[in-house]
Amino acid sequence: MSIRLDLDEPRSEFDDVILLEFADDDVPDPTNTRTALGGLLVSLLLHAWLMMNLGGWLLPEPVEALEPVLETTFAEKVIHQEIEDAIPFELANPDDRELEVREVTNAMSLGLAVVQNVPKVAAPAKQLLDEARVDLAKLPAYDVPEGLKFDDRLVVKGSTGEQMVQIESALDRVTWEIAQNLQESKLLVVWLLDGSGSLKTQREAVAKRLRRIYGELGALENTSTIPRHDKGLLSSVVMFGEKTNFIVKPTDNFDEVQEGIANLPTDSSGVENVFTAIKQTVNLWSSYRTEQHRRIMLITITDEAGDDFGKPHLDAIAICRRYGAKAYVIGPTAPFGQRRGFVPYVAPENGKTYQIPIDLGPEAAMAENVSLPFWFNGPQYDYLSSGFAPFGLARLVSETGGVYFLTNMTTMAGLAPIGTFDEATLRTFAPDYSFGEVDEFAKDVRKHPLRVCVLNAAQMSLRFKIKGAPRLDIRVTANNFRQTATNAQKDVAESQYMLDAMLQAFPPGIEKQLDREPSLRWRMAFSLNYGRLLANRTRNLEYNSALALMKTSLSEGDINTRSNHWIFHPSPDVKNSGVASKKGAQLAVDLLNRVVTEAPGTPWAIMAARELQYPLGIRVEERFIPPPPPAAQNKAQPTPQKPRPLFIPDPKKQQPPTPPPKPPVLPKL
Repeated sequence: MSIRLDLDEPRSEFDDVILLEFADDDVPDPTNTRTALGGLLVSLLLHAWLMMNLGGWLLPEPVEALEPVLETTFAEKVIHQEIEDAIPFELANPDDRELEVREVTNAMSLGLAVVQNVPKVAAPAKQLLDEARVDLAKLPAYDVPEGLKFDDRLVVKGSTGEQMVQIESALDRVTWEIAQNLQESKLLVVWLLDGSGSLKTQREAVAKRLRRIYGELGALENTSTIPRHDKGLLSSVVMFGEKTNFIVKPTDNFDEVQEGIANLPTDSSGVENVFTAIKQTVNLWSSYRTEQHRRIMLITITDEAGDDFGKPHLDAIAICRRYGAKAYVIGPTAPFGQRRGFVPYVAPENGKTYQIPIDLGPEAAMAENVSLPFWFNGPQYDYLSSGFAPFGLARLVSETGGVYFLTNMTTMAGLAPIGTFDEATLRTFAPDYSFGEVDEFAKDVRKHPLRVCVLNAAQMSLRFKIKGAPRLDIRVTANNFRQTATNAQKDVAESQYMLDAMLQAFPPGIEKQLDREPSLRWRMAFSLNYGRLLANRTRNLEYNSALALMKTSLSEGDINTRSNHWIFHPSPDVKNSGVASKKGAQLAVDLLNRVVTEAPGTPWAIMAARELQYPLGIRVEERFIPPPPPAAQNKAQPTPQKPRPLFIPDPKKQQPPTPPPKPPVLPKL
């Protein structure tokens, strides 16, 4: 509370009266506020000045008295030693013995006889070293031949497709490979033979050729071309099918090896577990590598791709690389973009030929070709040779540093005769053998949009079975020509539906990314498959539109007078199905021509040239075949025959009908 004087009122008779009133505490006084701020500022300045001046005053610290430093010196007493005169001496003659020397025999047995209780002592150092020795079987034993380049993993990449030769020529090449390895090390050769019935002829050829092979190796050793080793070459025989049979153990006796191959039994299971057999063989005889330091050569002779691709395939490669074993394969080529092949089999029961399906491919990790028929006259190339080995066996050879020899097997009889390609040309189109699992392969494919399109379309073509060319020669009458045309349209409509579904795997304008694809093989696969799908779609649309035009433009009178026979021919003009179809046809021709130009002498070029053999348009040739004349109304009546008596024949024993022959039992290959 404060007291305020009111001096602003005009003076009156009560001027001398001093009026007092209570001031409100809530109303601030500006005079007091200014006074308080000024005092605060002066106080701050004063304290700051005091702190600055007082901070510079330093009090002297008390100095502690230092102890005197002690110095210690050592006086070394010098000992003067007098050198005595040298005493002359000479070495004693070992023959001059003062005591009698007697020969001690069986000293160890005498010691053991005296000491009955032998105290336990710690193991000697040698035993400790033996216990700490590293097991060589658990470590990878890489074998790098001299004079060859090798990659960072110390694995020499093998050749996955030598030029196609006869099996005898392939065995001669194997002889050279054996001699090359014998020049550098002792060797164990394992002959792994397919036990299926389809390889019986090849097994006989191998047995006959063995004497020449080992005779040549012996001649090379006699001429010192091959270094002489104590049992430098050992051989063994293994047969595989559903199970693995070890016929001949490693031996240097050639007669045992030849007899084992000549008398191999036939496996009737129809299963070829080749990778399992390789894994078991290397695992069983790995001691020849770790203990005898021999190289191991696995020579596999088979006519199929194998039924155990997957984990056994990966395990076989891993154990071969661990022990430095090289895999050599004498086998067939894989069909182009197909897994299945067929073997002609002549049944002895009836002499007929049957086509037995077998696994021969594909040549890549996954099938890369769409399954489409060709129109018009010409080969269908259902089982065109790819020029490459089956993927699993080729990868085994590539990862172990061996060689794959393409030979004319019996299983290749079902392949198209145009199947021999130049090795140097195909080398650029070789599949990528670095992927051993489908998941790894799919992960890499997703990085490339063109590859995704090709594989999706190829997988859908296995589910959608496109029909072949429709009826190209149709005869009609006035009563049924429209219904006949409609039925023909239904066939191409079904194929058209499947083609449209497969073409959905190719987004619009995807062909513009063709030059961004780094792999020539995938560029050709994209161009071939996309071009063939567009070509088939164009032909189906042209055929369907042509029939629709025939139904609407012709009448019954036209059918009876000028057009009752329709023949469909290829035409360079695509005019029945509209402008959009014409653009698709032009794109198809451009893609297929690119394949022919950039991949000559390859299966891709053969398929593209077959598709381009006929143009994509459809032209209808209308013909008229006059109907046959009506049958004559008045025919001469035949002369009736005179009746004659009939005699009842003697009853004969009825023989039971001959049962139909049993179908032959087809072997499992």
